Amino acid sequence: KAYRIMVQMEKLGIRPDVITYTTLMSAFYKENWCEIGNGLWNLMVLKRCLPNLATFNVRIQYLVNRRRAWEANKLIGLMQNVGITPDEVTYNLVIKGFFQAGYLEMAKRVYSALHGKGYKPNIKIYQTMIHYLCKGGDFDLAYTMCKDCMQKNWYPNVDTIHTLLEGLKRGKQLGKAKAIMMLVRKRVPPFSSKQLGDLQTILSKS
Repeated sequence: KAYRIMVQMEKLGIRPDVITYTTLMSAFYKENWCEIGNGLWNLMVLKRCLPNLATFNVRIQYLVNRRRAWEANKLIGLMQNVGITPDEVTYNLVIKGFFQAGYLEMAKRVYSALHGKGYKPNIKIYQTMIHYLCKGGDFDLAYTMCKDCMQKNWYPNVDTIHTLLEGLKRGKQLGKAKAIMMLVRKRVPPFSSKQLGDLQTILSKS
C-alpha cells in the first residue's frame, strides 16, 4: 500500500524524498521482500535521490543478514566517496557481518579501522566483538576488550560473560577470569544475586 502511494505521488508530480525511500526499503527488507527493497535502492539511485546515512545502514543491515559481508564493507567506501561518514551503527553491522560469515580477521580489521578514524567503540560494538571473539575462541582479545568496557561501567550481557569465564577457565587463565569477576561485582546497577552466583560457580568448579 505504501509503495502504491509512492507511485501515486510520482504521478502527481510529487517526488518521493530520501526518507520515503529509506522507510519503504527498511519495511520491505524486514518482510523479506528483498527484490522490492533492492528495486527501491536502484530506483532511488536512478532518480538521483542521494541515499543518506540511514539508507546506507538499512542496505548494509540487509546485506549482513544475507551473509554478504564483503558487499556491506564495500558500501562503507561508497558512503565515503559521496561524502557520508559511517557511524557506529554502520561499523557494528559490518563487524557483525564479517564475524557471522566466518571472517574473524576482517572483523578485527574493521574494528581497528574504526579506532584509526577516531571513533570510540560504544557498548553495542563491544558486545558484538566480545560475543563473537568468544565464539571464535579468541579469549585473550575478548578478555582485554571486556576489561576495557567494564572499566567504563559498560557490561556485555550475562551469557557473553559466562562464555568468556568458561573459556578463560578452560585455558587455565584463572587470574584473568578472577579479574573479570571482580569487575562484574562492581557493576552499577549490580547484577542479580542469582546471576552473580551462576558466574561465580564457573570459577569454583574444579
